[in-house]
Amino acid sequence: MIPLYREKDNLIYKLHPFTIAFFIFAIFFLSLMFTHPVYLMSLFVVVAVMIVDSGNFQEWKGYLKAGLPLILIIMTINALFVRVGRTVLFLGPRLPLIGKVRITLEALSYGAGMGIRLLTIISIFCFYTYTVQPDRFMKLFSRFGNKTVFIVTLSIRLFPLMVSDYRRIMEVQKCRGVKVENVGFMERARNMFPIVSVLLMSSLERSFQQAESMYSRGYGSGKRTVYNREFWRIRDYLVIGVTVLAIVAGVAAYIKGYGSYDYYPKLTSFDVSEFNLLYIVVAALIFPAILDWGWRKWPILKLKI
Repeated sequence: MIPLYREKDNLIYKLHPFTIAFFIFAIFFLSLMFTHPVYLMSLFVVVAVMIVDSGNFQEWKGYLKAGLPLILIIMTINALFVRVGRTVLFLGPRLPLIGKVRITLEALSYGAGMGIRLLTIISIFCFYTYTVQPDRFMKLFSRFGNKTVFIVTLSIRLFPLMVSDYRRIMEVQKCRGVKVENVGFMERARNMFPIVSVLLMSSLERSFQQAESMYSRGYGSGKRTVYNREFWRIRDYLVIGVTVLAIVAGVAAYIKGYGSYDYYPKLTSFDVSEFNLLYIVVAALIFPAILDWGWRKWPILKLKI
């Protein structure tokens, strides 16, 4: 399934594009900085809550189906090739290219921790794909290079538009009785030629319309003007404030050594005091979901923020 942005009626989609992008970057930054499994799992839970709250759980399931097997692969490879660790779980025979099989608890735990980090990053990209409008996000950088941003925006939009045209053309062809499924290869290829031809013509017509629109608006003839402006609201300042708080608490936890964890040569024990700053990080990053809950429950809050 091709990821397509569709705006939904909740607070997450009403935020300024810089606000939501900054929030996502903060989680991504913290997920790369932390190595402690509890910290990484907490970030994964935060991303999961935000994805569900934004209404993208169905889209997220596809990412999970692709990410969960990767965790098993990482754990298996790390357990087979990394023999460091004192807690031996299994001693096996000598295998070609691998050597003597020695699986330790530390190697499995390290693989699981890195797998959680990978799954968190995959979920972050899922959250970004379905909550950040590409045109609005790229427009943030237009003042630094409007022509480059314009080209990048057209490139990003090209594939989703072609997918949309392809689906529309396929529906029309099916209504006409053209079969492209459950048929032989030659017949399918023969029936696909008209579809590809129409798709090409549609892309060319869109490019001509785009050029005419740019010419009629005087693109490149003078100083660039902006028709739509992104307004900053109270909700944006609130989300940015708690995001900065999460980053500061996360960096403090990393400096104090709370966010790191030693897997080798033996798993270290957890100390409850290590999670004091984690509570602040999680509470701050969960705040947009709480704010969205209030946004839906009390309509008056929409007018205030």
